[in-house]
Amino acid sequence: MRNKRETDISQYKDIQPEINPSVRKVNPVKRFFKALGKFIFTIFSVCVVAGLIAAISLGIYIASLASEPTGIDLRAKSLNQTSFIMVQNSDGKFEQYQTLYSTENRIWVDNQKIPQAMKDAVVSIEDKRFFDHHGVDWTRTLSAVVSLASGTDSYGGSTITQQLIKNITDDNEVSLTRKMREICKALKLENEYTKDEILEAYLNVVNFGNNCQGVESAAQLYFDKSIENCSIAECAAIAGITQNPSKWNPLAYPENNKIRREIIINEMYDQGKITEDEYDAAMKESANMTFVGYTSDRDDEDDNDDGYIQNWYIDELFYDAQKDLAQYYNISEDAASDKLYTEGLKIYCAMDIRAQEMMENAAQNIDKSNDPELQIAMTLMGFDGRVIATVGSSNKKTEALSWDRATMSSLQPGSSIKPVVVYPYAIDNKMLYFSSQIEDAPLEKYETNEYGELVSGPKNWYAGYKGTMLLPDAIEISSNGTAAQAMKMIGGPSVAYEQVVTKMGFSHLSEEDAYNSGGLSIGGLTGGVTVREMASAYSYMGNGGLYYNPYTYYYITDSEDNIIIDNRNAVPKQAYSPTTAAIMNRLLHYNVTNSVNTNAGSARISGWDIIGKTGTTDADKDSWFCGMSPYATLAIWTGFDNPHTISNTTVATSTFNKVMSSYLSGMEHKDFKFPSNLIEAQYNPYSGLIVSTENVSGKYVGYYTEDNMPSNGGWDGYYDSSDSDNYDDYNYDSSSNYSDSSYSGDENHSGGGDGDTSSAESQGGGEEPKPEESQGGGDTSSAESQGGGEEPKPEESGGNVSAPGA
Repeated sequence: MRNKRETDISQYKDIQPEINPSVRKVNPVKRFFKALGKFIFTIFSVCVVAGLIAAISLGIYIASLASEPTGIDLRAKSLNQTSFIMVQNSDGKFEQYQTLYSTENRIWVDNQKIPQAMKDAVVSIEDKRFFDHHGVDWTRTLSAVVSLASGTDSYGGSTITQQLIKNITDDNEVSLTRKMREICKALKLENEYTKDEILEAYLNVVNFGNNCQGVESAAQLYFDKSIENCSIAECAAIAGITQNPSKWNPLAYPENNKIRREIIINEMYDQGKITEDEYDAAMKESANMTFVGYTSDRDDEDDNDDGYIQNWYIDELFYDAQKDLAQYYNISEDAASDKLYTEGLKIYCAMDIRAQEMMENAAQNIDKSNDPELQIAMTLMGFDGRVIATVGSSNKKTEALSWDRATMSSLQPGSSIKPVVVYPYAIDNKMLYFSSQIEDAPLEKYETNEYGELVSGPKNWYAGYKGTMLLPDAIEISSNGTAAQAMKMIGGPSVAYEQVVTKMGFSHLSEEDAYNSGGLSIGGLTGGVTVREMASAYSYMGNGGLYYNPYTYYYITDSEDNIIIDNRNAVPKQAYSPTTAAIMNRLLHYNVTNSVNTNAGSARISGWDIIGKTGTTDADKDSWFCGMSPYATLAIWTGFDNPHTISNTTVATSTFNKVMSSYLSGMEHKDFKFPSNLIEAQYNPYSGLIVSTENVSGKYVGYYTEDNMPSNGGWDGYYDSSDSDNYDDYNYDSSSNYSDSSYSGDENHSGGGDGDTSSAESQGGGEEPKPEESQGGGDTSSAESQGGGEEPKPEESGGNVSAPGA
């Protein structure tokens, strides 16, 4: 019989089920501390990671500071070398054109001619461990950093090396960043130069009051002797000035200087630099010290005044080089100016001498018969951004670095702005094509009137609105209504603002121009544009849609012929597509070739393909012509320093013709180059539709891309396209009121303007400021118009260099 296992359940009835070992009661206190530990560990880990990231970032930043060039060439500075402007001659070789030299009260004295007492006086009071550290006194620096972080700037942490850097770079920013930058440069400078060279430079560069740069000029002013003949007390008097040239000025505050120099004499004695006998003699001399100061027989010398006045181009080059050097070396523009005058640089100028002379002659001979005070500004520019020639006034130049209306005046461009942004942007984004129909009509909510109400606009220079018209004719008649409609089409003024600021080099606009519908559509800007900016903005139509930063020099070399800054092979921005650039080029060709309503036709030059656009502002206070040949772009503005109506608004266009004709004289003929995918087609002047793509000719030839062109509309209603004289009789028959509307002032025929300004109520036009009042652009005559924007006074913007060069 098989055994069977039996279980008696009753014997287990008192046994409790075993508790799951994984489920246990945890002490709340232990649980709290365990959670706290995890929290603290997490925070610690985050802090460690954040600290590592911060340390790495700081290390990278310090490394970048350490890799920056110091911008300091002590050997070149010690030689006080003249810099040279080099220009290409007719053979293409660079030769010296002009020198730049300093006229500052600075006389460099060699180290061996500086008395030991002068060196000891400065070291004892400014940096007693100068010969022991490597450019930075870390104990003093940490103290200075702490005081700076607490909100009190302490210059006491700076060594002589650091003070030299501050004086040469003119870097006066009060920040930890500046202190770190200064430390890096000091360490680097001490690796490049000896202590004697650094001390020599310091004593020749530092300000010793009363426009004395260096100890030699100070000794001659205060004691009428060379520094090598100065006593210990006299050296102490000079050394005491530099900490605070106003407070310790011996001519203005002799008692203050006495206190300071005697502190220095005591320091020299305590540090063992002079003996007790020398100390006693110095203190005795100090008690009765007198100063010479300025004397009547100390005449200002002007040895190099030969009557030469540098031209407008050299002025512009100087400011460009000054700005670029300041940016490259991270120094002030004043310090960069000093480099230009004293360090033997060579600036390889991009000027065309023949074109410059021709342009200045043309500017001085414009028609002023009805406008005696009429001013002009011009910039001739190559398609790679090279400034070929420039002029800033219609008057003969009488001084260097004078007010330049081509680069310093923020002006209102009027309708010359229309080909820059609203039309090309719409074409680029396939909202318009060459022969698009576009509405000449007001926007309902265009601007705010004096009562704070939104009203329609803009008004046209002619009466009313024309209704639907084709794009070439809208540009030719300079319709404000169509430009405003195009602005709405592309997304509004903020879109246009972004385009010109980021891709086309406009740097004088106001933030309000990002919200002003009339600003970048019809030219009534709150800020303004310069003539040079307009020339560079137009150039996209000649180079395949590219924007190049304008430049006046090819490159700059230091005293040892090492290239510092190089403008050759600059990388441009793609402002618009090559096809958009070509289409806009042909639209402005149509504008010049078929001009009826503006004086753009005056720009035509026989045998050359000339394109361009006029522009005037309210009450004809500004008049422009911006255009180009296949060789270069030329932007011209005319107006008054004290804005008022111009009697003859044809001067800009006629001057364009004169200057461009002279420039092209003798040049090999060439044509504009267009993309191979550009499609030529005959279009119907009524509908804008394609008539034919074969054997196109005549007036109504459009330019398209395969993905942005109208359909074939046939020949219906199409008059003989070769008979351009008949076009004006029927072109607008189907539009709202062209045939019977009257012109306001008949400006297109009288020569009194180009007919493209907005009305007094619209946001067009604006005034150019008086240079002496520096009110930058846009001060229109009506209360409703939008203009304005302030511009610096001539004496405040640029022109801050004491030595103009000659």
